Amino acid sequence: MLEFVNLRIQWRRTLVASALAFGVVLAGTYFLIENVRAGGAVLVAAIVALAAYLALNAPNPSGQRGQSAGVLLFSSALAIAVGVGGFAAAILLVALSRT
Repeated sequence: MLEFVNLRIQWRRTLVASALAFGVVLAGTYFLIENVRAGGAVLVAAIVALAAYLALNAPNPSGQRGQSAGVLLFSSALAIAVGVGGFAAAILLVALSRT
């Protein structure tokens, strides 16, 4: 039972962190669309921060020190998907607001 509660808390934290990263990417890209370098820096920083957070807070399935390759790959893939989704949403918002 305790393991199930911990898993639910972990999923909630992951959802909150992903939503926060999505918002940062969306806002950063939307407001910095004219300055490509600053917008790109916000995008990369949010993706790296989310991937690091997810990798460091994920349970280790092997029970050893460090993280398994599967956890690192999943964390990176999820962070990239959130970043690309936020970027795409910001581009859509820019396109809709300028028409």
